[in-house]
Amino acid sequence: MSDAKSYELFINGKWRAGGSRATLPVVNPATEKVFASVASATVSDLDEALASAERSRKAWSSRPAKERGEILVSAASILAEKAGAAARDLSSEQGKTIAEATGEYARAVETLEWNGRHAEELSAPIPLGPNRMIVP
Repeated sequence: MSDAKSYELFINGKWRAGGSRATLPVVNPATEKVFASVASATVSDLDEALASAERSRKAWSSRPAKERGEILVSAASILAEKAGAAARDLSSEQGKTIAEATGEYARAVETLEWNGRHAEELSAPIPLGPNRMIVP
């Protein structure tokens, strides 16, 4: 696994190892080979991430819709620039074809751009905030 990428947790604007310092292998289901490792998060890491997300939600919701929209359009531009590398990683992680992974990123860019350009027109209740989920 010497060529494998290693990913840390991103919490409160910083990359760091998980509290346990343990890592988990990420296996490409198409090749059954390990292509990366990810930090294993502890309950404490999760609590810290949720607290940080809640603080960010409060700051985000206080911004005017126009400003939030501009940020989404900017994020779309950044994602579009990085989509090729991200699609290769998604392909390895999920066993998808590059075309399929590239299409997913193209759709994400399109969604960010559309929501950013229509931010002032969209109205919805204030988001409830971050939550915990167990995913497969």
